[in-house]
Amino acid sequence: MHSEDSSAELSARAAVIVLTLNAGAHMPALLASLSALQTPPRRVLFVDSSSDDDTAALAANAGHQVHGIRRADFGHGRTRNVAARLCEDCDFLVYLTQDACPQGPDWLPRLLGPFADTQVALVYGRQLPRLSAGASERYAREFNYPPQPDRTQREDLARRGIKAVFCSNSFAAYRREALAAIGGFPERLPMGEDMAAALRLLQNGHARVYQPSALAVHSHGYSIAEEFRRYFDIGVLMSIDQELSRVRLAASGEGLRFLRGELVAAWTPARPQAIVGVVVRAVAKYLGFFLGRRHAALPGAWRPRLSMHSFFWSR
Repeated sequence: MHSEDSSAELSARAAVIVLTLNAGAHMPALLASLSALQTPPRRVLFVDSSSDDDTAALAANAGHQVHGIRRADFGHGRTRNVAARLCEDCDFLVYLTQDACPQGPDWLPRLLGPFADTQVALVYGRQLPRLSAGASERYAREFNYPPQPDRTQREDLARRGIKAVFCSNSFAAYRREALAAIGGFPERLPMGEDMAAALRLLQNGHARVYQPSALAVHSHGYSIAEEFRRYFDIGVLMSIDQELSRVRLAASGEGLRFLRGELVAAWTPARPQAIVGVVVRAVAKYLGFFLGRRHAALPGAWRPRLSMHSFFWSR
């Protein structure tokens, strides 16, 4: 347990960074979540990719700093590194995506609390499904974001595989100095800059913490085609990131465990067809991952079409 004073001190040393593009529909709930904080951060920074709507104006009118970039310049790692350089007066960097809405007036001190341990360099919070989420979307959040806390260090890599570095920059905080020491987020990746940074932080002797008492509503209802594209990008990530490849992180059976759990959750005598949907979705994920790992053998024109992040291939 940490005192209110220590929580307030940590919050006062933090920057909350939100990446946006045409986020108007999400802004009312997000701004309300920020204004309701009992212990506000040192600053709130919106990095906006040239929105066509009133996203930037809404953020500025709420008293927050807005930094605009060209859409062509966006990259998951690159843009977060730009934000980090703009917040060099802060010790902790809290990253949110526009569609992640933190819950409660104390979500920030809860998320930052584990940093009282100086070994901790990365904390990510629990993500809850949207009210309108479907069964697959809900199960994914329940599987990846359980109610139990978690902590990993370098020695856990061999035993836990990919789960040792799992995290999400939709709702995560970093110790700025530790992040800078590993060179920031890798920029030449289609996605997964969070897991790549987590691995490097663990290799540098830091710890990664999952803090389920810090809550945010954030989930996606991916179609089967979108699941294919997303897993194509995950396969690309595992293929081209040298650090992930070097340690040969295994999936540790997580894919099969997820599939078994989703089949159990989906089965009802009244809707046996739900099982077919789960199986088709699993096949799409596997095929996407398989092709992503082998993307170098594919024609160049195919890669952006198979990817969820086509902008990555234009560079």
